[in-house]
Amino acid sequence: MRYIVLLFGIFAVDAFACERGDYDTDRIAVAGGSITEILYFLGEQDRIVAVDTTSNYPAEALELPSVGYVRALSAEGLISLNPTLIIGEDDMGPPVVLDQIAATGIDHIRLEEIHTADGILAKIRCIAAIIGVSDKAERRIEEQLGDTLRALAAIDHDANKPRAGVILGLRDGVPLGAGLDTSGAGLLAMAGAENVFVDFDGWKPVSLEGMIKSNPRFVVVPQRGVDSAGGKDELLSHPALKLTEAAQTGALVSLDGMAMLGFGPRTLEIAVELADTLNADSN
Repeated sequence: MRYIVLLFGIFAVDAFACERGDYDTDRIAVAGGSITEILYFLGEQDRIVAVDTTSNYPAEALELPSVGYVRALSAEGLISLNPTLIIGEDDMGPPVVLDQIAATGIDHIRLEEIHTADGILAKIRCIAAIIGVSDKAERRIEEQLGDTLRALAAIDHDANKPRAGVILGLRDGVPLGAGLDTSGAGLLAMAGAENVFVDFDGWKPVSLEGMIKSNPRFVVVPQRGVDSAGGKDELLSHPALKLTEAAQTGALVSLDGMAMLGFGPRTLEIAVELADTLNADSN
């Protein structure tokens, strides 16, 4: 049984750091929406035999057999589909399921990531290296993402950063904010914005006092979070948000949740879109 963890750290990882090895990659089960997205991006979707419930892009992925939520995978479901390799995101689990899979001899790889543009490129190159299509990956990165990457590189990350906060929505009536070391914080950094939630790590509930203290100029929310709150107006009129500058100016930006927080190829495009929106509304 072979189990590898690929930690990208703070630097971009080139494909040579993710050697293909001797994995059988003909039948891949995926646990993580960004990995599914990358396999489609590479044109290698025919290798996929199953996905988890976060794999909702592209739409064709929804037609594939499901093995449960990325953090709550079904061992029986996975094994019954006879995959030759399982590739998962860093929160793939639970551990007992991974142990059951290991006992069968099925190879599985968990990819750790950093929430930056370099981290996304490293993940693409890593997956490409594992399945033996590194040259193809470089062509597709340039052809499909080249303009986006150049636009990202042109974003001013120094002066007049828009002050923004990412919230998933309301949990038990309280906004759930993206603190340090989250995909939400990474998205804002890519877009050249200042994250207002710097007093805590991870995703945490933000109190009325905490929101007033943070006082975001913009609130960035997955569309699902906006919908579950009853719409933009309902969300911005929530007691914890209504006194913020964002609520008073109506500065709520709603985006596709997996595109903005999944850190697959689409997140690069979302970061450029977000930067354009925040800077246009700041002027």
